[in-house]
Amino acid sequence: MAFLTKQEKYIIAFLITGAICGISYSYYRRSHPRIDLRFRNPIQEDETLQKEIDRLLEEAKSVDINSASINELMKLKGIGPVLAQRIIEYRQQNGPFKAKDEVKKVHGMGPKKFEAIKDHITIE
Repeated sequence: MAFLTKQEKYIIAFLITGAICGISYSYYRRSHPRIDLRFRNPIQEDETLQKEIDRLLEEAKSVDINSASINELMKLKGIGPVLAQRIIEYRQQNGPFKAKDEVKKVHGMGPKKFEAIKDHITIE
């Protein structure tokens, strides 16, 4: 290869390197099948699992009014800082709530507000 110039040798080396990379990539793709990253929802196929997930999500949205902080109570629809503070004060003065309906005794908690939050509160 003494008859080739330095630049021609670089070009041949570049072409050989490219061919080796191409062959290596081709071998890699054949030996490692492509991973399908598209979202599949196998949960919908199993109704019991879906129901359990729905229950857990609903439970995660629930707030235990006997131990909730002001910030946790304010996550409930229609409960602001003032009403949240009143719920905590009522709990401190009268002890833990024994039933969900008892929260209606808190000043400012009307029937409409109670209906909006009753499915999202728990008593533990």
